Amino acid sequence: MTVPITEKALAAAAGWPVVHAARKLRDTGKVLRVSYDPPLLKGAVRMGSRTYGAGLRLEPELENLCSCFDSWSEGKVCVHSVAAALVLIQDGPKGPDCGPNELTNPVEPSSQ
Repeated sequence: MTVPITEKALAAAAGWPVVHAARKLRDTGKVLRVSYDPPLLKGAVRMGSRTYGAGLRLEPELENLCSCFDSWSEGKVCVHSVAAALVLIQDGPKGPDCGPNELTNPVEPSSQ
């Protein structure tokens, strides 16, 4: 079963400081693209001169898929992936080639 995407679940995985920093990325338009095809959430997040391929695998357990240092070196759920998830919660998919999606709030996979 895929876990619903909520701020509370993101905070449990990454911590509230990461969620707060991710809100700033979301609110300043740094999330360029988000798609959700359960169990994969994928996104692109711009920070400075770099664009990170962010994402989360939601099953069998939460796994961060970002290309940033915190993700690949320490296995942390990073600010980039959390920002992409927050955009999905708030606005739904974003950008070209968003992929299949059915959203409720909180974000839950459709049962097709």
